Amino acid sequence: MLDGYGKKVRVIVSEETTRGRVHSKDGKGWQEVEELANWMWATNLDVSSSIGDLKNTVKVCHARWHIENRCFKETAGMWNAEHIYRHSENAIMVFLLFLFMAVNIFNIFRNRNIKDKKIRTKLNLIMRIQADFLSLTRPLPPIPI
Repeated sequence: MLDGYGKKVRVIVSEETTRGRVHSKDGKGWQEVEELANWMWATNLDVSSSIGDLKNTVKVCHARWHIENRCFKETAGMWNAEHIYRHSENAIMVFLLFLFMAVNIFNIFRNRNIKDKKIRTKLNLIMRIQADFLSLTRPLPPIPI
């Protein structure tokens, strides 16, 4: 039992080895390397259920980190999500929901190749969208406070 949660949890400890290759120190070839990573997760999935089996649970946990790295780092780094301009609970929730909708629409637009063929990178497309907003002849109406 986890204090404050009131239900059973299990902790999974996973030691994983990944193989890859890097440039050799002399710069003339490749060198095979192995990296060892230790992971720990806490889950409430039932061990006896089919979705609670160890391999599937580890796969789901890794997928969760993929979401963390792709989605949240992108919104903070490219979309300036690290600062909330209004601090009431409702305003923060609405801001984040709009931001995630915008990021999802943007990624669908880019990944399905609906954009102009001259646009090669995600950063270039973001900068062009920003430039379009900044070049508006009539500014957007002010946000009521």
